[in-house]
Amino acid sequence: MKKFSKEQIIVVAVSIIAIIILAIQIFSLDSRVNDEDLKSKYKSSIDSVIQADTLLKKFTKAVALNSRDIFNLKTVKLRRQVQEAESDTVKSVKVKTKWVNSSDLELYGKDKVSYSFYFNGKARFTINGKTQEVKVGDIISVGRTLSIEVVEGTNEPTGNTKTGKEYSNKILVITERAVYVDSDDKKKVIRYKPNADATFFDRGLMNTSPNDEKGSTPEPADTPGRRPRGGTRP
Repeated sequence: MKKFSKEQIIVVAVSIIAIIILAIQIFSLDSRVNDEDLKSKYKSSIDSVIQADTLLKKFTKAVALNSRDIFNLKTVKLRRQVQEAESDTVKSVKVKTKWVNSSDLELYGKDKVSYSFYFNGKARFTINGKTQEVKVGDIISVGRTLSIEVVEGTNEPTGNTKTGKEYSNKILVITERAVYVDSDDKKKVIRYKPNADATFFDRGLMNTSPNDEKGSTPEPADTPGRRPRGGTRP
């Protein structure tokens, strides 16, 4: 017969003792159990089940969910506590301006009014594409008046200009080389030369002789475009 070691004998003995104790507990159980005993023994568990069932029934009612914010889902509109600071931007002051008449003129170019040539004491002009003869004393249109924009109160010019009404004046002198037309400027006249743009010319140097100006002293340079500022209008 096989011999067991001391450790093996101890394990077998402990196992047998455990089996005997378990068998005694099983046979000692009371198999007669009624409903009242179960209710009293498991009362806490039953109460928990009933409470859970009640909550589930409440959740199935849509009215209850709408009336009670169980999960705190309702949004609450918060009042703005911080007051908006007033804007510190400085309002720009609009400067008032006005338009005033100027002594300047905007002369027409040769495409509109030009001196063609001299014939028998008269000058032929091409005006708006039509050729016509003019004599001393006739009045022709030479350009348009100019208005300037100034600041109210100080009359300081802003630099903006606009054309106004048509300006006309009489012919003073007709020569073979130039035609001189009067202007409101006491120091300047308007000079036309053949097939050239009109220019401003010094009134004191104007040649009043209708004869050919060949051999005369050279004339100073013309002032093209607009009349220089400083002229006066009667």
